[in-house]
Amino acid sequence: MTRKRQSSAFQRSRRQIVAVIMAVFLLLFAVTLAAIYILSYQELYQDNQDMLETYVNQYRENGNPSEIQRTEASPPGGSPPEQDEPPDHDSTRYLLSSFYSVAFDGDGEPFSVDMGDGTLYTEGQLSAVAESILGTGQSQGTYGNFVYCVAAEDGYTLVVLMDNTLVSDSFTTLFRNALLLGAVMVAALFLCAIGLARWIIRPLEESDRRQRQFLSDAGHELKTPVSVVEANAELLEREIGENKWLGNIRSESGRMAGLVSELLTLVRAEREAPQMEPLDFSRLVLGGVLPFEGVAFEQGRTLEEQIDGQITIPGNPSQLSQLVSILMDNALSHSEGAGSIAIALHQERGEAVLTVSNPGFLPEEDREEIFVRFFRSDANRGGAGHYGLGLTIAQTIVEAHQGEIQVDCSHGRVAFTVRLPTGEKKRRRAGERPCRRQGKPCNGSSSKK
Repeated sequence: MTRKRQSSAFQRSRRQIVAVIMAVFLLLFAVTLAAIYILSYQELYQDNQDMLETYVNQYRENGNPSEIQRTEASPPGGSPPEQDEPPDHDSTRYLLSSFYSVAFDGDGEPFSVDMGDGTLYTEGQLSAVAESILGTGQSQGTYGNFVYCVAAEDGYTLVVLMDNTLVSDSFTTLFRNALLLGAVMVAALFLCAIGLARWIIRPLEESDRRQRQFLSDAGHELKTPVSVVEANAELLEREIGENKWLGNIRSESGRMAGLVSELLTLVRAEREAPQMEPLDFSRLVLGGVLPFEGVAFEQGRTLEEQIDGQITIPGNPSQLSQLVSILMDNALSHSEGAGSIAIALHQERGEAVLTVSNPGFLPEEDREEIFVRFFRSDANRGGAGHYGLGLTIAQTIVEAHQGEIQVDCSHGRVAFTVRLPTGEKKRRRAGERPCRRQGKPCNGSSSKK
């Protein structure tokens, strides 16, 4: 069954675009809302303090307004006594505001209470609030639903209260509605961001699709002429005998045939879903390591195997055998210095964990690119038979089996770790490209086939 596997890099890019858009919007929204709230609160608070100061000045000049109203009530048919107009700031708001005050003598006892025009609070309640405010030691601020200021006068201390209930409720309602509207906007923006991310990534996906199609077409088109060149060179060598020019032709055509073969392998791995079946992964790994014992012996290296038995996973035998072969060939081809090749396989939390490590050096700038198609480190560009596709094919095989592959650098060794789900554990990670580096930075190295 053939299928087009969706590129994990593009999925990751779409998620990043959506995340950036949402993060920027939420940050701007939060900063704007906070700025509006803080500036409005500060302005309103200052206006309230100005009105309280106006009340203090009137109290200082005229005394308790409640007592004045009681003692200077206008006669029937007469006009009420004239009151000083509040200076400067909004007189309408001042007249509509509710003020209360409690005056304390030198012993801290209340002797005069302004009840205002309403009957919402009793003298006892206002006195208790004023005493609590004096206990804070603050000259101005908020206390419950009141905005207050404390003025020390000759022979007494005046605590002026202003009821701020309506303004606070209005502020709360405004803030709540802003949050609700913001939540709706966030949801709408999230949907728009998803569409925008798809629109931005679509040209890149199309370019990648065409590149993959080109690799497929080029591989198939090159396969026949390369085979013809190889066959003709072999026939000509039989007729005229060995010749260095014919040898060069056969050598280079062989290299070209290897490159075409890897291209076609990569294309098939990327485009075809592998046929899965239960298999003994322990036995497969042992069989994949065995052919490399001779190569290791010729290099003067040993293979250290720690392979647990009876580890069964659902997989494709052909692709997983190729995966083991790629990792072993990579480890032997790019080992540097003394040291053995270590192969370990064990089961951990429902996963088969395969690790192949070798001594070597991997430059820091190469670690992010190690699984990129056609990448080879500069130190290994001359390696025969290596085209920068081996680890790309390995990663593609691992992703097709819903696993992940990691490169780890520590203690002068480079280790490639493959994690594959076992049994019923099916992690849906085929859409990701898990090339993660773990461990401490090192000088270790490996290079791609």
